[in-house]
Amino acid sequence: MSAALPDEILSEILSPALKVSDERFSDTSNVSPFAKYEFSTSAYLVVCKDWLRVATPLLYNVVILRSRSQANALEKVLQKYKEFGRFIHKLRVEGGYGMAMHTILKSAPNITDIFLTLKIWSDDSTQGLCNGLPLINPHRVIVVDPHERKARKNQNLAALTAVLLRCIREWDNMRVFDFPYSTSYGDPLWAERAMKLVEALGHSKGLHTILLGQFFQIPPFLRSLSKIPTVQTLQFKVHPTYIKTAIDGHPRLKALVRYPPESVEVPEGLVHIPDIAPSLNPSFIPMGSASEDTRERVWSRVFSFAMYVEAHSPGSTFREKHSHKSHLAIVLVSKYFNRLALPYLYECPNLSDEGAKLLAEQLPNRPELGSFIKILSMPYASTDIKLTLISLATNLQRFLPSQYLSLGCFEALGRSAGSSLREVSLSFEDIEIPTSLLASFTELRELTISASAVKVVPDTTSENVLHKLHTLRIDSMFQDISFLDAFSMIRLPALRTLRIDFYRSLALDADNSIIQFLKAHGSSLRHLSFQFSRQMLPYLKLFDICQELVEVKFLENAKLPREILTCMTPHKSLAKIIVDKTVDDPGDFDPAMFPALREIQIQACKWPTTEREISKSDWVPLAEAWLKRGIKLTDSDGEHWIPRVKRARGR
Repeated sequence: MSAALPDEILSEILSPALKVSDERFSDTSNVSPFAKYEFSTSAYLVVCKDWLRVATPLLYNVVILRSRSQANALEKVLQKYKEFGRFIHKLRVEGGYGMAMHTILKSAPNITDIFLTLKIWSDDSTQGLCNGLPLINPHRVIVVDPHERKARKNQNLAALTAVLLRCIREWDNMRVFDFPYSTSYGDPLWAERAMKLVEALGHSKGLHTILLGQFFQIPPFLRSLSKIPTVQTLQFKVHPTYIKTAIDGHPRLKALVRYPPESVEVPEGLVHIPDIAPSLNPSFIPMGSASEDTRERVWSRVFSFAMYVEAHSPGSTFREKHSHKSHLAIVLVSKYFNRLALPYLYECPNLSDEGAKLLAEQLPNRPELGSFIKILSMPYASTDIKLTLISLATNLQRFLPSQYLSLGCFEALGRSAGSSLREVSLSFEDIEIPTSLLASFTELRELTISASAVKVVPDTTSENVLHKLHTLRIDSMFQDISFLDAFSMIRLPALRTLRIDFYRSLALDADNSIIQFLKAHGSSLRHLSFQFSRQMLPYLKLFDICQELVEVKFLENAKLPREILTCMTPHKSLAKIIVDKTVDDPGDFDPAMFPALREIQIQACKWPTTEREISKSDWVPLAEAWLKRGIKLTDSDGEHWIPRVKRARGR
């Protein structure tokens, strides 16, 4: 396919995938924007010969070096293919990286932008940089001296600083310099370095723009920068709110300083409505030639978007819709709009305590409004108000109360909306619930229940309830375990996801109840989440009981017994394990027992972002050991470790 395309077109197609934005290249944040682990873009070069020819200049246009191994690898490439060095225009070096940097800089005569860091460790040789920097003549120089507790000081850094100051005096192509210091640097050594840098910049022959960071007061070196004869612009990257008045009082600074554009913040809830020209035909009726049914369907679709507001429910991952005060204007446009938009206004009322009272007073007189309510987040209100709202909300799909529910309210919920409810979150206080009450909820898919103060009592209809329930979340299970016992007797053929919390105060016979519960429903489970603060049952043969599990999550405050992660016969479904803090070394793990396992996620895992951190990290060798077994170790965001380039020799 690519053979039919000119190189220019193919280059435009590949550029977005291979291009490094200048914003990322010049980013001087403490954490490098390239610290996030991504697959190498060099993979595009091996697609075909045409892609290799066109993509190679794009790949080498901006080079980012974050380890000595990468520098050594680039050195070898440039030694073998000298023409590749001419493609390099921007070079970002986030360390010293030894003598390889001399070869790289010597082979790249067309460098226009260079990024250097003064975060140099004592064992990080800068000899290659010191030898190579005089060989280039960049247009823009970006220097970073990270703000740490104390200014860094060692021989390698001193050597690099001395060469850099000398080069700044001699680089006659340099027009732009990103100044690394600000007033927040407390160590006197930084102030000394800043003044030496200003003195070197004063000898530059063509410097016209200096970029500055965050300032809270005017330091002496800022006035010194303004006195450099060739400088035309002092460009702040962050608006210096605190020193603007002082700058305005300094004529030379005021003439040179430029500020970043200020972002305009629109107050929340303020929506700009553009002016609409008056109609040339005042009697025009939108969609006048369409049928009434078509007009209503179109307007209803419009209102479904116009009256939709997204928000996150606290402590949850799902999205909620809430009616907004601005929506009231839509239903007041006309009787026609009122009739079509009213269902969307009441679909998910955002009720305060007072709002719940007003709605409860309104619904008995207009019961049709209750049928519009689909999502009800019950606020703190009296039992009478809750009963009124629950009894008249006959088409509820989600019910999320914020306080304990009485048995009477629960019974009313089943009578009024049992046939429509799909998601319910329940919390009870010291009551007994016969499982027959659950029979009213014929469409329930998701149930979250706080089991800390509720007794569930099996009765004659226990086996004929909740046939469509696919997600069950059991929270706050303390002493009473009647919930487990009762639900062990219920058939839940659609159950696929279970989240269950255990606590140290569980009764002594809880272990058997847990096992019986899993034996009753484990065969259908696909996703299982445990949270517990005591030693898990070492004799719980979880994977022998739940043989269809695809994902299991252990969030524990106690050690996870090794026996939990074993099984008698190979478990052919498990693809992912999520644990809180740690996982055993793969040396004792038999991949044949979990042939489908591809990922182990550790919530406490945090991948290192620098070469030095990588060398000291305990996560990296563990991740690489698991990767040899074909299993990715991921952090809390689901990012897995990508092995770095390894050095074949030390330099």
